[in-house]
Amino acid sequence: MHMTYWFGIDLGSFLFSGYDVTTVWGLLATCLGLAAFAVLYEAMKISQFYLQQFNIKSVPRMISSSSESSSLLSKVTSRTFRISSHTRCGICFKWILQVLHWSLHTTFAYILMMAVMTYNVYVTVALVIGGSLGYWLFSPTLIQLKMQQFHRKQAIIECDKNCEAVSENQERRPSTVSIVAEQLVTEINIEIHTPGDVNST
Repeated sequence: MHMTYWFGIDLGSFLFSGYDVTTVWGLLATCLGLAAFAVLYEAMKISQFYLQQFNIKSVPRMISSSSESSSLLSKVTSRTFRISSHTRCGICFKWILQVLHWSLHTTFAYILMMAVMTYNVYVTVALVIGGSLGYWLFSPTLIQLKMQQFHRKQAIIECDKNCEAVSENQERRPSTVSIVAEQLVTEINIEIHTPGDVNST
């Protein structure tokens, strides 16, 4: 096993037992395959990002509010249990899919690492070219997706701040229910005390 970079055609058993590289054409085919493997590795970063966003969107957002309308709308029914169980199954399936994708992506990374550890110059050059080509093809898309995600998060944060300000203003104002209740109590008190006052006079 070579511990320094070397030029050579005879790789012997390359990565897998029975896959022997001893000719120029065998080395060329191996280098092309590894380059394509490196391009695929970069492309899988985009699919992993899509899977993550798909899983994030499928998780229901928990809204904590102490307003009267939210307490009325938070009643639990059998229908909500059915929907939530269905949602949990969907989230579990999407999570398993993401884990499998991550496992495959990590396996590709280890295979590429083991190929580099052969210290063959031709193999290393092929992997560098394939990785650079994959980065050139897919990196702009990945950067654009991450920027879109950043802008969405920023918009959500700004929306949350605005919603908090609105809710604080609403809490400072007396609610219409309490105002109507106070008016009814006042009217009842007036109706009760008026006859007594008239009789006493």
